[in-house]
Amino acid sequence: MILQGGKLYYDTPVGILCLDSQFPKPRGHLRNPLTYPFPTVQYLIRGVDVPQMLFNPTPELIEPFLEGARELERQGVLAIAGSCGFMARFQQRIAAEVRVPVLLSSLVQLPLLRLMHGADARIGVLTASAASLTQDHFGNCMTDMQSVCIQGMEHNPEFAETILQSKRTSLDLDRLQKEVVDTAADFAAAQKLDALLLECTDLSAFAAPVQRAVQIPVYDINTLVAYTASAVVRHDYL
Repeated sequence: MILQGGKLYYDTPVGILCLDSQFPKPRGHLRNPLTYPFPTVQYLIRGVDVPQMLFNPTPELIEPFLEGARELERQGVLAIAGSCGFMARFQQRIAAEVRVPVLLSSLVQLPLLRLMHGADARIGVLTASAASLTQDHFGNCMTDMQSVCIQGMEHNPEFAETILQSKRTSLDLDRLQKEVVDTAADFAAAQKLDALLLECTDLSAFAAPVQRAVQIPVYDINTLVAYTASAVVRHDYL
């Protein structure tokens, strides 16, 4: 058996383009190395934080993400994910620049969810900031923004202060979980949802309690990462 070298990483299904944030990443967050049963590596986009990504996404902002994607591909990762669902605005451009699969946002799943749940299904998107989510994000994921229901997390103080505003680097995990679960439950009940997609990667750690509260399928970046990893690194059955 001849093994080819020349890469930095081997047997690494997923590389992650990461925003420059310092709040904790509990297990369940795609940036926590214990979240997946396979290795991941991270590429930090220095100087680009959550507030800039959501509230001031200037046209030139894509450049460091393009370079990061190219570098991860050169280093040997087999797929490239994003640490913030709002990277969806870069999905099509970056996917065209590299040869490995690109999944910058959980929103990439929306066309599949529509096929899976049917044309009349009510699909909800729980997002970090409803005011900042635009048709540009959905269009880059081949979805009409009007085809889904949208609810933001911006009215929750623990979430807003730590994640949206970067006011502090500590967070109250119990308080944050309650905010996420309560918001998701109210959203699902009010809109009579058939499926829920968590746009924000910071919500994924709470996907299980969210599902217990809403009693419908819950999708997020982790379902997409796990799906892609299973495609780029297949395992023998025999």
